[in-house]
Amino acid sequence: MKVSIRNMGVIKEAQIDLKPFTVFIGPNNAGKTWLAYALVGILGQYGLEKYTSAYINRSISDKYPLLDKAIEQVLDKGSAKIDLVRFANDYSEAYLNNIARFARQWMGRFLGTTRAKFDQLDISFELEKTKIFLLEEIPRIALQSNIAIGTRNQSPLLTIRKKQGDNILFIFTSTEGQPSGALPDETISERIARTIFRVIHEALYPNIYPFPIERSSLSLLFPYSVPGVALEALLNRLLKNDERLPQRESRETSRPIVQFLEMMRVLHESSSELDREIRAMEANSDLSVTKYMQLAQLLEGQILSGNVDFSTPEPDDLERELLFQTTEGVTLDMPVVSSMVKELTPVVLYLRYLAEPHEWLIIDEPEMNLHPEAQAKLTEFLAMLVNAGLPVLITTHSPYIVDHLTNLMRAAESTEPEAIQDKFYLQNKDAFISKNEVSVYLVDQGKTENMLDEDGVVHWSTFGTVSDRVSEIFFEL
Repeated sequence: MKVSIRNMGVIKEAQIDLKPFTVFIGPNNAGKTWLAYALVGILGQYGLEKYTSAYINRSISDKYPLLDKAIEQVLDKGSAKIDLVRFANDYSEAYLNNIARFARQWMGRFLGTTRAKFDQLDISFELEKTKIFLLEEIPRIALQSNIAIGTRNQSPLLTIRKKQGDNILFIFTSTEGQPSGALPDETISERIARTIFRVIHEALYPNIYPFPIERSSLSLLFPYSVPGVALEALLNRLLKNDERLPQRESRETSRPIVQFLEMMRVLHESSSELDREIRAMEANSDLSVTKYMQLAQLLEGQILSGNVDFSTPEPDDLERELLFQTTEGVTLDMPVVSSMVKELTPVVLYLRYLAEPHEWLIIDEPEMNLHPEAQAKLTEFLAMLVNAGLPVLITTHSPYIVDHLTNLMRAAESTEPEAIQDKFYLQNKDAFISKNEVSVYLVDQGKTENMLDEDGVVHWSTFGTVSDRVSEIFFEL
């Protein structure tokens, strides 16, 4: 999927081709993180919700005849059906570009800034081969949505269904056992539009998980809380303008940070004994989930050198906390573990309890606080995630990551991968990644430049010039 960006902060003009493994390199304050976060907003839940509301409220003039006709039929006749593959084929690219255009109105709030202006922001998408993948994924999605008012025994006022393996979405209303006119037309229209739009997002990336640069400190908020304040209340207090907190002006916290904290809360609340049993059953029927749980163990054993988990089995236990047990058997609470463990613990928990195929991980500077050897190991690990069906986008300042990624692409061309896998840190050929799956861009001076040549070599002058200058100073002295 190709993306063009203009007038986004310091980025004046940029073109990128999103691949399963996308890497942004470049100096500080060049716009790498904003670029990554903009994609999170447009392609994720935030953009979906903002756009759907605007579409239903008629504050934008975009039209999707298939959708508009389905809504009209439901309101007039009580039922309709829509071919979602046809809808995606006809409108998916236009839909994403419409969200991107509308993003000018909310990008500042999404990024948590009141000073930066985005009225000239211009982002556009070309799906190309991505549309083929999208159209193949849509039949695999199953949908079941009901809206009802009153007791469980009453029939739902609105039902939306799609069977797995089918292209057709069925929509119908019922007033049986319900007060007349209980469901407004706007509610029906919004639910239909949101469901159909959501299919586009889910087919591309079922979920997008940002791991912001602040993750080391933010992850310590959970499962801790202040006395007498529940986790959700603590989250709201930290992320919103609470009268008990000092305030300077009304503003929203950066949404990627909010999404990360929400993921941590979900992890805390979805790791009970029952949840673990359900996850184990899911792994038995889905090899991808089994792989993700195995990757969590690999990350612990070969990079963290220990195990991360909650201290008690049930989320409502007031004594519950995250613990790290070293390979020597020493148990530590999270505030005193190494910065590397703090950085990577959220990834371990995500893989163990949440990960599903095709979800997109956005990791800001994954090398932060890692020793060079750990950075090389992590590069192999990230490639293994991609090969296991989890696309990854990272921003990085690490020459070790970039150089070793070149090694992994070269190794992928070997005719005997088993014979060379022992040369690598994790000694696993699953880390070898095709150059066709990788894109590397230098973000600098208001533009992007492709750093990956046709031979799978990354030209990273942004790092090399510094190394050369350091050497020159040494010899001059």
